[in-house]
Amino acid sequence: MGTVTPPQRRARPNLVTLWFMAKRKASAAKPERRPRKEIDRNYFFGDVFIKTGAALGLVVAMIAAYTPMTVRSAIDDGMYDYLAVMGLFGTVAAAAFFFGRHLRRQATHWDFD
Repeated sequence: MGTVTPPQRRARPNLVTLWFMAKRKASAAKPERRPRKEIDRNYFFGDVFIKTGAALGLVVAMIAAYTPMTVRSAIDDGMYDYLAVMGLFGTVAAAAFFFGRHLRRQATHWDFD
């Protein structure tokens, strides 16, 4: 039989398992309490942006329903200005709606970001 040698230590730690072996885990960031003014402002403007986005989306849908053409016929006829205006209004409507949703989500007492 051969001689048994004790295992040798690594020169550097294995970075993959180092966080798992740590004795003290990093604590999560403590949430901060938002002031009442900020909560009210986020709730109000979030509501305004949601309603604005919904109204603009409704306007775009009504204009698209009222015009007697389809998108394909507008492209074939070269009506790029009509498509640009409708696309711009649709983009603004979606952006306002989603920004309002973001603000309404931020209208809470605690900041966990």
